Amino acid sequence: MLGFLLQAQNISNRQNYIDNKLLKIDSLIAEKQYDEAITLISNVEFTFKLKETDQEKLAFDYRYAQILYENGEEEKALEKFLKGFEKLKKTPESYLYIDYINFLAKIFANSRNFDKAIFYNKIALENTYYNKDTLNQIKSLIRLGSFYYAKNDIDSAKIFYKKVTYYPENSKTETRIANAYNNLGVIYQNEDNYNLAKAYANKALIIKHKQKDSLGIAYLVVNLGNLYHFEKNYREALKNYDEAMFSIKNDSSKEASFLKNVIYENLAVSYDSIGNYKNAYEYLLKARDLNEELTNNQLAENIAEVEAKYNISKHEHQTELEKNKALRAQVLFYGLIFVTLTIIVLALIFYKNYKLQQQNRIEQIQNETQTRIINATIDAKEKERKNIAEILHDSVSALLSSANLHIQASKAQLKSDIPPEIAKAQDIIGEASVKIRNLSHELISSVLLKFGLAFAVDDLCQKFSNAELELISDDNGIKRYNQRFEIKIYNIIEELANNIIKHSKAKNATINLIERDNNQLIIQIIDDGIGFDVKKGRSKNGLGLSHIEARVKVMKGVFNINSKIGEGTSVFISVPIYNTEEKDKTA
Repeated sequence: MLGFLLQAQNISNRQNYIDNKLLKIDSLIAEKQYDEAITLISNVEFTFKLKETDQEKLAFDYRYAQILYENGEEEKALEKFLKGFEKLKKTPESYLYIDYINFLAKIFANSRNFDKAIFYNKIALENTYYNKDTLNQIKSLIRLGSFYYAKNDIDSAKIFYKKVTYYPENSKTETRIANAYNNLGVIYQNEDNYNLAKAYANKALIIKHKQKDSLGIAYLVVNLGNLYHFEKNYREALKNYDEAMFSIKNDSSKEASFLKNVIYENLAVSYDSIGNYKNAYEYLLKARDLNEELTNNQLAENIAEVEAKYNISKHEHQTELEKNKALRAQVLFYGLIFVTLTIIVLALIFYKNYKLQQQNRIEQIQNETQTRIINATIDAKEKERKNIAEILHDSVSALLSSANLHIQASKAQLKSDIPPEIAKAQDIIGEASVKIRNLSHELISSVLLKFGLAFAVDDLCQKFSNAELELISDDNGIKRYNQRFEIKIYNIIEELANNIIKHSKAKNATINLIERDNNQLIIQIIDDGIGFDVKKGRSKNGLGLSHIEARVKVMKGVFNINSKIGEGTSVFISVPIYNTEEKDKTA
């Protein structure tokens, strides 16, 4: 009997230990301390020699797959989640089974594969009914509503959101019920059914007041103000905007600051609509000042990040110099001893060899330095282009849209004939908006950011093709990768495509993208142009081949170009698929 009790106690102690470690790993993941979390997972698995089919092993695998996904290794994460999902089918009552299903739904939703996301989420919903798990039922219903809304299946989205509202409100469910009310309000607002939209928004507002969630209250009251504005009940809209501002007046968080900026702009538009141009102008100035403050704060954060990276790089450079200095001193010391003990002929030979080694070392350092400078320059250019594009799109474009709204509102207030200058001003603002949008797209491809490398390369081929050149691409079904990695590859392909247009005089060109062994991306670019002397081409800055080769080298890749005059050109590039940010720090 005593032996049985000791065994039971050991089992209990083991379970408590593992549960505590799982909680610690969850905390590390939440804090993005992924290396520490992986180390802890490995230590526990080694200590207890967990088997592949153990529930405990699958619990640690779930955390490890999360880390893979957060680090940008989506394919490996998906493979691990699918394996765990298959193993857990035998225990559908397990909460771990639902965790696996929910993350699978998240992965497919983030990749815009909403059919797959809905498939897994419905499995999760069935399990919550089986386990009588009310909270996870509500979570699953809200996710299904969101997935159907993203698919533009509005009727199905309504059904699932309304199911959430049928649950009793308590401390665990009320937040998600409020979200369901708010989502229904947004749907009916888009359908111009303002009465229903306000009704659902007010239901959500009651819950937020009960929770004393000042920021949530402000968001809902702003939405109500917008509804009244759309109904042209501008006085009621102003009342709601003022109430929202009062709710967050003491909140200095970044999210509250962004909401205050929106409220100022809405107040300006509503005051303009009732002809109170003085207040409209004052609130527009407040919106502008706050927007500049937010932009400056973001810029300061970016500068601090760049400064930190520079300091690290500077320290690493100084360390490398000290190592080289010590190495040179050591080589010189042994060289002098050798010269003293060796005959003159051997000393001369050694001296010549020593000088040759030094020269090779200097050339190597110069090449590495040049490569790093090129890489840093291109990285800075990419980041600057992205920042400028975001500022043009988020700030300048928004200001032009606001100006256009004011002019439109002013035209509505004029009882007499509208002066032609106002119409011309509105046309000019519209043209400026188009140019700003086109410029932001030229700085960095919006297709690349939204849909990935494959679609961006296909879009590039369509743009560059003309009556004299047909440029086609074949992506061979490659997936999406880390965004910085895709930007680097796209810029390399774009530069090579520009070379074809400027120099090759080709009639046909192809760009092939191939993923090999799940960890290598192959780029093949072939044209039937006039070709060139590769050695001379590498020395010409105009072709940019040295920059491309340096870029590929820093990415630990292979760059090869074959061309002969009159026989066209073929380019072969092979680079490992990795998390770009991590690699850049070690490059």
